[in-house]
Amino acid sequence: MTKFTQLLRGMINDAEKIYRTLYEELEFVTTYLELEKLRFGEKFNYTIEIGDSVSQKEQVPKMVLQTFVENSIKHGIMPCELGGILIIRVEKENNYLKLVVEDNGIGRKKEEGQSSSTGKGLKLTSEFYEILNQINRKPIRHLITDLYNESGSASGTRVEIWVPLTD
Repeated sequence: MTKFTQLLRGMINDAEKIYRTLYEELEFVTTYLELEKLRFGEKFNYTIEIGDSVSQKEQVPKMVLQTFVENSIKHGIMPCELGGILIIRVEKENNYLKLVVEDNGIGRKKEEGQSSSTGKGLKLTSEFYEILNQINRKPIRHLITDLYNESGSASGTRVEIWVPLTD
């Protein structure tokens, strides 16, 4: 119950904000992940890796990770018989903060036929970036890549998000 309250408090406290610190964003997504672990037990594990040159004081759009993390669990890992691993990486790259959400789930193609998803989360995220990009000097962008193992079978999904660093 405490984790759920933390998540709600974070959403309410940041309701009027567009950006928050990377530290606050990672705290929010960690709380979300801990709630999901309570819900699903050992069905998945996660790690968060932060590059040495990354300051957690950097500003990022709120919820920049959450939609992708939620999709990764719901559509990639949960359909896996044995569960899976979710990795979040943050690094600096060419005046951008690069955020990566990667899972070893079933992949998007296989998931297409199994899901009742509406795709609204990704659509809203893209629309949010479009609005922010109207005021940003450099655009926020993201790329979703299907991952394959050596035999050519789907072995997960990687989402890369580039957030421009503020001067």
